[in-house]
Amino acid sequence: MSETTVRKPYMRKMSKTCWFMTHARFKSYMLHEVSALFVGIYMCVLIGGLFRLAQGPEAWANWMSTMTSWPMLILSLIMFAFFIVHTVSWFQAVPQAMRIQQGEHFVPGKLIIGAHYVALGVVSLFILILAGVA
Repeated sequence: MSETTVRKPYMRKMSKTCWFMTHARFKSYMLHEVSALFVGIYMCVLIGGLFRLAQGPEAWANWMSTMTSWPMLILSLIMFAFFIVHTVSWFQAVPQAMRIQQGEHFVPGKLIIGAHYVALGVVSLFILILAGVA
């Protein structure tokens, strides 16, 4: 008769709470995910502004005075920094997710990233022109 042996596979010891701190790629991924939370929070703030705008001039003025207070300006700067982090990390991930083949070769990742930055600049400029700022 054959004997059965129970194998115990090797399991590396890893922290259950800080596993992402062990590698730079994990850190950048987690930073991207955290920045998405701040993008969502700021989107909710802007949607709240749209609701205040729909409620009339007085509600809009109150919302604007809240948004121009020092705590909100500091919070907006922090959220803007997370927007930059989110945008940069997203654009860096695009060439890995969207490989474009041209003939026998693939389009270089830097060209794809550059095209995304150009598109971001054009759309931003268009929005600023529509808003009457630029």
